[in-house]
Amino acid sequence: MAGLSEAELQSQYNKAKALMDSIDCLTKNSDKAATLKRAAKRFEALGEYSDSPAMAAKCQAEAEKYSKMEDNLPPAPKNPMDLKKPSKAFTWFLRIAVFLVIVGILGFFYTRKTDHGAYLRSSFYESIGNHEKAYKMFLHLKDYKDSEKRYLQNRYQHACELMEKKKFMDAKNAFREIRDYKDSGAKLTTAEIKLIKKTKKNGDVLFGEAHWIVAEKKKDKVFLIKTKPVNGIAYNTTDDNVTWKTSSIREYLNSTYMNDIFTDEMIQRIIKTKVVVKDNKKFGTKGSTTKDKLFMLNAGQAYKYGEGLNVFLKDYWLIGPGETQREAQFVSAGQVKEAGYPVNDRYINTRPCFWLSTK
Repeated sequence: MAGLSEAELQSQYNKAKALMDSIDCLTKNSDKAATLKRAAKRFEALGEYSDSPAMAAKCQAEAEKYSKMEDNLPPAPKNPMDLKKPSKAFTWFLRIAVFLVIVGILGFFYTRKTDHGAYLRSSFYESIGNHEKAYKMFLHLKDYKDSEKRYLQNRYQHACELMEKKKFMDAKNAFREIRDYKDSGAKLTTAEIKLIKKTKKNGDVLFGEAHWIVAEKKKDKVFLIKTKPVNGIAYNTTDDNVTWKTSSIREYLNSTYMNDIFTDEMIQRIIKTKVVVKDNKKFGTKGSTTKDKLFMLNAGQAYKYGEGLNVFLKDYWLIGPGETQREAQFVSAGQVKEAGYPVNDRYINTRPCFWLSTK
């Protein structure tokens, strides 16, 4: 390599030396021999530079040594059959494992994608006492086998469990769904009364199919007033002389309306109250005395409980007589209209009220 500078010679020397040292990374003796021969040629090309002649001789001698040595590497198997065969026990284990996986997949599909599978799962949850899970699953099965009957059974059991845990709001909602099943109507009544007893004055409660304002609370009873007045009901269906005792609205509230809104068990808890309707002294019209479960507010009660009723600024009937026996008092914008309005008018609303036993 005549004509190379000192730096270039040193660079070529370093490359030859690196090639010689690289045999430490090789596995096969034949590869080591070939690499050393290449390094020897590079050192020879450097001539007398540094110890290149000695390094060339060393590489050549090492190459001859490795050339005489055999490569002791294990031969690669020619095909998978040359590998060691697994034992019979291991083979059976694999077969069983694969079988169980397949059965599990088929079972999962069957129990979740077929009615019969879902029915079996529902029955299982019922057997272990998980009635909430069971009733929800039977509900989705609808008329499959006896699913409807078992839905009711498990729904009822779950509702009873909620009552025992004193989760009355959840129990109420549950029993409302099955109110005609067994004694669900009675238990629904109990749950709703439990919630009413906890409600503060002027609070809104659900009892039967309507919402009510808790107007007054006593030891064993509460006074409830319809939250939102009912429209379309005349004090009397005809334009005649009437009192509360002879009015059609009294008959309607204590029959059709009451039966539509409340269950039989709820009606039993509504107190039959002595309703005294005073004469209208200003106009000389007559009142009456009755015993009713449902009635309407009188003028004094309209003012007494007015604070809780002013949320709905709708005109509503009062129970007392107006200027004539063909007119009845009413409330408009929170004020009692003592002269009243014709009893056969259907644009004034009705606000039923009653005393409920909480014993």
